[in-house]
Amino acid sequence: MDVTLKDLLAEIRNLSYLFYGYSVIWVIVLGYVFMLARRAKNLRDQVDELKKEIEAEKK
Repeated sequence: MDVTLKDLLAEIRNLSYLFYGYSVIWVIVLGYVFMLARRAKNLRDQVDELKKEIEAEKK
């Protein structure tokens, strides 16, 4: 089985496309997780603020 340089370069190019594809997917996933974490923090802050307002009204 003869492996030519052209075949080897084609395989390497295919692997680089796979790497770039996975990289793009990971960037999207990490961005989504970051966005969810930021939204969760904002919600926690709003809940804490509402709790403080409720406590202030009780006094």
